[in-house]
Amino acid sequence: MSLRFWQSGLALVAVATFAMAFKGIFARLVYQHGVSVDALLIWRFLLAVPLFWLGALWINRGRPKERLSRRQWGLCAVSGLLFFFSTWCDFNAIHELGASLSRMLLYLFPALIMLIEAVRLRRLPAPLHLLVFAGAWTGIALLLLPGWQIGRVTLAGTLYGLGAAACYASFLTLSQGLMKPLGSVRFNQVSNSFTLVFMTVGLLPGIPASELALSAPALGWMVVLVVLSTVLPFFLLFEGFHRANASEAAVVAMFGPVVTVTAALALFPDEHLGPVQWLGLVMVLASIGALKLVKTPAAR
Repeated sequence: MSLRFWQSGLALVAVATFAMAFKGIFARLVYQHGVSVDALLIWRFLLAVPLFWLGALWINRGRPKERLSRRQWGLCAVSGLLFFFSTWCDFNAIHELGASLSRMLLYLFPALIMLIEAVRLRRLPAPLHLLVFAGAWTGIALLLLPGWQIGRVTLAGTLYGLGAAACYASFLTLSQGLMKPLGSVRFNQVSNSFTLVFMTVGLLPGIPASELALSAPALGWMVVLVVLSTVLPFFLLFEGFHRANASEAAVVAMFGPVVTVTAALALFPDEHLGPVQWLGLVMVLASIGALKLVKTPAAR
């Protein structure tokens, strides 16, 4: 790989993507021990946010503390809310559709980032962008085609997956502007704290106390999920996005579904893709990969 790849932050994005690709796998292993989606989310952020704070204190030791303006506090709150919705939709999609199909839906976010940029710049997407979008959505349609998926495809699961992709694309677009003045570590610390607040207010009151009790195996997989697929990759991912062009970084992240699908098919007997689903998967990845060849007007 070129020296530019390593210096641009794209290598950090690649490592983070590989680690985060196992999020759906670890979540399914937690679900197998009778843990509900909402209980998993609460535990995930209760364990992760203190680690984000400790990591930020260690990384920023000796540096002057960045004071946030009122506007930055507000934008961090919005980013935390977007990530709350994205995570809630994502883990419900994993529960409904399994790790494979839910990852493919989530990884529409690079194409959606391009679309958000087109709206922000008030310009129609270039013809090549439109071809990319058409290819990606055709692939998704094949993935969800009734009668071919050997597993289960539900309307709720599909909407959860699409909602996760839309909220995550919005979150990444907003977060890039905040990371420049705040730094990726400080942004992670504040934004994820807001996410925990929203989850505590929105989810915790509706969870019976009995559902919050975790067995030893469930707690073990939860810790693995938090450390390996949440905290460590978050620091790497957002430092990578801080250094790299958002569109290029999103394309590097496209190999995540391949890792997830491969691991899911190997570990879970109920995760199967038929021939049409494999064609759809290839079309989605090829379409998102084509974004690498297309520069936005602002990047020329």
